[in-house]
Amino acid sequence: MTAPTAAALRAALQSMVRLPACREWPSDFEAVMADPVRMRLVRLQATFLTRVAAKKTAARSPPPPPMAMRPPCFDRKRAAAGDLDD
Repeated sequence: MTAPTAAALRAALQSMVRLPACREWPSDFEAVMADPVRMRLVRLQATFLTRVAAKKTAARSPPPPPMAMRPPCFDRKRAAAGDLDD
């Protein structure tokens, strides 16, 4: 797993500021990242947001082409066996 980027960490902190438990946190990014417990929480949030964004991107990719639902028109095995449709 790769470490979250600085932009992802800052975005995660901004998303956490609205939470009631995080309202008492310092407003400075560096001050939050200096605290080992808060830094870990921000890193976890950044990882979560990155994974959610990746899933949304993967969900937007086109689906694989559907498999043929009916057999082919010409059956080569029946033709090789000499079976005729009479």
